[in-house]
Amino acid sequence: MFFSSIQRGFALLALSSFLLGPAAFAHGNVRDEADPGLADTVEKTAQAGDRITFGGTAMDYTSTAGKLLIRNDDNEPIAEVFYVAYTQDGADSGTRPVTFLWDGGPGGATTAGNYLGFGPLRYSAAQQGHPPGAPYRLKPNEHSLLQHSDLVFLDPVGTGYSRALGGARDSQFWGVDADADVTSRAISRYLSRNDRWQSPKFILGVSYGTTRAAVVSNMLQSRGVGLNGVILVATVLNFGAFSNGMDHKFVVDLPTMAATAWYHGKTAYQDRPLPEFLAEARDFAQGDYANALFQGNGLSDEARDAMARRLSGYIGLSPDYIQKTHLRVSVIRFRKELLRDQGLVIGRMDGRTLMTDFDHAGEEPESDYWVVSEYLMPVNAILLDFLGNRLGYRTEQRYKVIGDGIIQAWDWSHAPPSVAGTSQREYDDRNIFPQNTWVAADLGVAMRSNPSLQVFQMNGYFDFATPFSMAEYDLSHMTFDKKLASNITVGYYETGHGIFMDDKALAQINQDMKKFYAKALGR
Repeated sequence: MFFSSIQRGFALLALSSFLLGPAAFAHGNVRDEADPGLADTVEKTAQAGDRITFGGTAMDYTSTAGKLLIRNDDNEPIAEVFYVAYTQDGADSGTRPVTFLWDGGPGGATTAGNYLGFGPLRYSAAQQGHPPGAPYRLKPNEHSLLQHSDLVFLDPVGTGYSRALGGARDSQFWGVDADADVTSRAISRYLSRNDRWQSPKFILGVSYGTTRAAVVSNMLQSRGVGLNGVILVATVLNFGAFSNGMDHKFVVDLPTMAATAWYHGKTAYQDRPLPEFLAEARDFAQGDYANALFQGNGLSDEARDAMARRLSGYIGLSPDYIQKTHLRVSVIRFRKELLRDQGLVIGRMDGRTLMTDFDHAGEEPESDYWVVSEYLMPVNAILLDFLGNRLGYRTEQRYKVIGDGIIQAWDWSHAPPSVAGTSQREYDDRNIFPQNTWVAADLGVAMRSNPSLQVFQMNGYFDFATPFSMAEYDLSHMTFDKKLASNITVGYYETGHGIFMDDKALAQINQDMKKFYAKALGR
């Protein structure tokens, strides 16, 4: 997930996992890349067979937990990447797709996407049958992506059980390019170890994982690993949206504020269906509202008053409050202000969720407790139980659901591929002209180098972490080739940042993914 500074302070949850014996973890100081037993030691796996039914048809599959030994260009071991894979038994690897998945952060392990969304066994609070809390029961997931593709969930270095080896340090992999590099190497290693080079290949990223997916897509293909599809869930491809002093963020946030105000019955348009209302809110945000913001202090008092009244109708705050913000309502203020009269605070990850603060006087929420109750606590218990009891994968190594200090240490520097019309000097003289992290350029290059590459983007209407209008902007400015643009499919769901965690949305996602895989495979 794309974690804010508010969420960074949460205590990290420790898990236990797979014990291979002392020899398996004695390689922390390994230097000899020629050690013939190193791969055998690191890459041992634990497996279990299972069966699931999709639409009345049974599928036998194997669950595998293990690590991939990653080497640099000098053949030196630099990392071990933990994964959980689900593969259909008896399938033809030449036609059966394989999808590599990861969550976000940066610094999040790939647990939510597995056990709360796309894996064959899933936890749903709504379907649990008893009040929230342990035991968190996994049930067969009839909407799992396993019915369309084998699945490989990868944990980035510094999360889960993934870590640096030899003379490398975890922090060396904490950056846009280094992270994408080790992820690309892990994918290639999995393909080699499991004889999957001829399989149709897909990658799926969630939140910051979409940033990773954009860079990885171009990196893989430049190394000769062709992709059939890229799936983006809660997209962030251009961090320029978060630049201080710019009005862009207010424009792309407004439709999500409008959706959330509509959900809580606070707009002047409650009689409109949500998609119809949001179409109008988009037009207003990108037109009259953006124009008013652009004028800054040159906007007349009369125009400012009129704009505050119009904006109030869309986002549910009083014209007086909007005036005091100079028409620029931040998400963090909106979350505190919308239901202040009820003593309630709006969630950041999902604008439908509500919580309370210690008092109602402040202008900022304490936190977003959704992250603890709906994400950290369930996946902690679920993963420990699944790996330990179902697969027999145990160790004294600590499993890190959220890696220690990763987001604070992250290196955001990233020179996008050469794009016509952009000065190379702007990339070279970064200290003179600071550049934002813009990875839509990477995905655009990946599509131009592979014109058959298909892209699917999932948006949650109530997601303040990665607002859907921001995602729309990023993809609409990624390529101006109409033919390539037709390779991009977009889905909208009445949910928040954890799009796949919503039972109703997941059912629709499954249908959309069925069509997407078929399109990408020419079926």
